Amino acid sequence: MKFKFALGSLLILMSMSSIVNAQIDANKAISELSVLQESLNQSDINERMLKDTREKAINIRTDALSCVNQIEPQVETLKLEVEALEQISPDVDIQIYERLSESRGQLSAEDAKLKNCSLTVVRSSRIIDLSNQLLNELTTELLSEKNEDIFDAIATLPAQLKQLPDLFFNDTVIQRITNETLFLLILFLILGFSFGYFFGDQIKRIQYSDPFKSIDRSIILKLRALFKPFGRVQSPILFGSLGISAAIALSLSISPSDSWIIRLGLSPFLASILYLLINWITGPFSPADTDEKSVSDAARNLKQRLNFLSLILIITYIVFGPEWLGSELASDQSLMRITLVSLMIFALIPVLNKSTSLFMEDGQYGVIRFMGYSALALSFISELSGFHNLSSFVLNGFILTLFSTYFLWSLLALTENTVKWINGSTNLVGIRIRSAMDLTRDAGKSKLAIYQLFFDASFWIIYLSILIRVWDPTGTLVETLSSYATDGIPMGDIRVIPTNILAGIIAFTILAGLTGWVKRWIDKRWLRQITPDRGARDALVTVVGYTGFSISALVGLSISGVNITGIAVVAGALSVGIGFGLQAIANNFVSGIILLFERPIKAGDFVSVGDVEGFVRKISIRATEIETLDNQDMLIPNSELISGRVTNWVLHNPYGRLIVKIGVAYGSDIEKVAAILEDSANQHEQVISDGRASPPKALFMGFGDSSLDFELRVRITDIKRRYDVLSDLNFSINQRFASENIVIPFPQRDLHIRDWSEENKKKK
Repeated sequence: MKFKFALGSLLILMSMSSIVNAQIDANKAISELSVLQESLNQSDINERMLKDTREKAINIRTDALSCVNQIEPQVETLKLEVEALEQISPDVDIQIYERLSESRGQLSAEDAKLKNCSLTVVRSSRIIDLSNQLLNELTTELLSEKNEDIFDAIATLPAQLKQLPDLFFNDTVIQRITNETLFLLILFLILGFSFGYFFGDQIKRIQYSDPFKSIDRSIILKLRALFKPFGRVQSPILFGSLGISAAIALSLSISPSDSWIIRLGLSPFLASILYLLINWITGPFSPADTDEKSVSDAARNLKQRLNFLSLILIITYIVFGPEWLGSELASDQSLMRITLVSLMIFALIPVLNKSTSLFMEDGQYGVIRFMGYSALALSFISELSGFHNLSSFVLNGFILTLFSTYFLWSLLALTENTVKWINGSTNLVGIRIRSAMDLTRDAGKSKLAIYQLFFDASFWIIYLSILIRVWDPTGTLVETLSSYATDGIPMGDIRVIPTNILAGIIAFTILAGLTGWVKRWIDKRWLRQITPDRGARDALVTVVGYTGFSISALVGLSISGVNITGIAVVAGALSVGIGFGLQAIANNFVSGIILLFERPIKAGDFVSVGDVEGFVRKISIRATEIETLDNQDMLIPNSELISGRVTNWVLHNPYGRLIVKIGVAYGSDIEKVAAILEDSANQHEQVISDGRASPPKALFMGFGDSSLDFELRVRITDIKRRYDVLSDLNFSINQRFASENIVIPFPQRDLHIRDWSEENKKKK
């Protein structure tokens, strides 16, 4: 009930939000757009102002599109109503005239709102396009701006050296330090050391707690190596330096961008974070970790390159601040900037080389490595040539892309390893997960593939969105794609909204998974208590499954924006195809429904269909799965089971009759033969001899060419074991006949050879 109430409340809120968006004040929105248009005509407009203007225009456009989507169906409905009322004469009923006048007034008012909303969409789209154009021009101008190149930097080296003492020793922090600052600094230093010692001690103790005792000790040691920077010895230093930076920043109200001393205090903590990241990339928890020595050497070499790169990054952060390559200090100290950027690029080259050789086996994706080298070369040449902004943009983009790609690769490997673990784990947690998902070990990977596809697609979407944001300095592409995703793409008379389609797919996936859970729950919770008949349970579970799938599909299509009423038209068109090309499929579908409800056969029955004989494993809507005695799975179309001849050996009970045919030699004691046959049958445990069915009977059937023919007819408790019983009876009868000297004859023929030679003819 709580779930239903929450779902209903959510739907009401969604509908109310759509109505609120639809009730936009078009006149006010047009006035705001006029103000935004005037702001774009200013000569001193900057990037921040352009982005704010574009964001406001996008919000107005979104509301206007919601208004159009809300009012347009109402206008169409009113038009149809007016057309229908105009066909009726007012003389028939005066109320028709009043209704017509009212509908015309509503149509005029709603049509005016629709035109204003449409005009708002057009004007806001123009402002968005103009903002994007100005942003592109501004970004192009910024990236093409030229500063001091390497030769100018060398020529101005003496002036840059003179500025260094003032930049580092005339820091505002040094000048503004007082006794209160020193007291606060000492206090925060003590607190930082104390907290660091406590934190490191807890990190060490947690590995000996009860939840971690059941974990393999080798994993604990790997975790200790991974979190080594936060141990009992290192943590006091890290948090103590953080305390110093916090004390200075709080007492003097200075941000890290204003003082290199604060950045120096933050650098140990940042170095520890980078060290943790490097250990994860190259350590035992990396998806690329194996026991092969070559891979371990490659990981060790990559770790050395990443440590050197992190050192350069920390130095650059301390010297230039959070904005590092774009700060004013970097512009004043051009030679220092060129030197650090060059060192960073030369540190990234082996990182790129080692990472691609480690994570990309057999050298695949060589184009990625080529693009990486090209980006580093472009950044290096731009830096030496004085195009510092372009160099910073390419270098930042390369670093973020490199780490984003690794995170994507790690997440994809994580999903694949998780699927393998769930599919084949003997751990209690893995067994419970398979039980909850109704999977069997080493047989559920295909069912888990849909979940793996969903997560992989989500990771790829996030990765691509990050790349777009990294390599689109203006943000226009991201905003444009976001606008199309939320507002939709017009295609003729319809508008395709990707976010609605994605929401529909997610809703369908969730509801389909919920349907599978409901099937398993009602089978285990209710049906097994209501009826012990497995066939009835399977029929009900199948009906629930197809009903849930249909509801999931309809809900997903509705959320995606598909008009459900149009499905009836499609169904009508498909009915023609069913009558011709899909007749066999429709026949099997209807036959499957008949099998599920009438249940002439059910799961577990032993049946014979033509030349196929075996156990019924599963009855689906289209076909029935039969496992033969050779363990071959045969799919029989349901139409053959309905229209053809089917032998169900265990329809009402598992009893069945066996006929053992045997012949004895002429002259045998036939009374003794009959007694032996019946006694052999009565001694078998599967033969019914207690009155539940006809007792074993030996019948003298006739005189054969070379034997007296008998038949032993018996009833057995399980017809599925008839071959075993037949074999046992044959063994027993043969043994008894041999002990009683009763001969089982075999056919004999006399061959007479006549001589047709000439000598024989003369003798005759």
